[in-house]
Amino acid sequence: MLSRTEASQILVKYGAEARWVEHCIAVAAMADYLAPLISRSYRIDTDFLWSTALLHDIGRCVTHGPVEHGVAGYNLMMELGHSEEAYVCASHILFGLRADEAADFGLPRESFVPCRTEEILVTLIDYLIEHDRPVTLTARFSSLRKRNADNEFFYSRLDRAEKAAIHFMDQISGSIGQSLEEVVLSHAIML
Repeated sequence: MLSRTEASQILVKYGAEARWVEHCIAVAAMADYLAPLISRSYRIDTDFLWSTALLHDIGRCVTHGPVEHGVAGYNLMMELGHSEEAYVCASHILFGLRADEAADFGLPRESFVPCRTEEILVTLIDYLIEHDRPVTLTARFSSLRKRNADNEFFYSRLDRAEKAAIHFMDQISGSIGQSLEEVVLSHAIML
């Protein structure tokens, strides 16, 4: 697994000062902020969580396609020899791709669905950050629908992704005894 320093170096190398890098930094910062709270109920590798949050959108150095950037990130991270981080790049798309969906986009014919706590958290936090600011899931999915109305594949699976996000957010909220969404939004006030 990548160290925080190695992950940062990869982001700088492939992202330079691109606008999408701000989103990656915000997702990693939120992951760091939430980790102590969530780790009371879940075992978390905080360095892996942070590094994968930082690199989840690394494929945007190749494309901004809503699915394709996850595929490009997977391919890049595999080329660099980081298979666990590559999996997060692919699995954060739509809260996971089934094997047939993955294969349709050139990924190996296997399920790319976040399973580990860190993988689920990266995906969930990604949905709670619009550009570099915390938002509600409702607002984020509304934005995704507006921006991707012309992408039939992505648009048609947003309901499924939103249900998964709500399910995991409710699960984590129950475990930590407070609304994860409210914790994320209250952190925005402190920024």
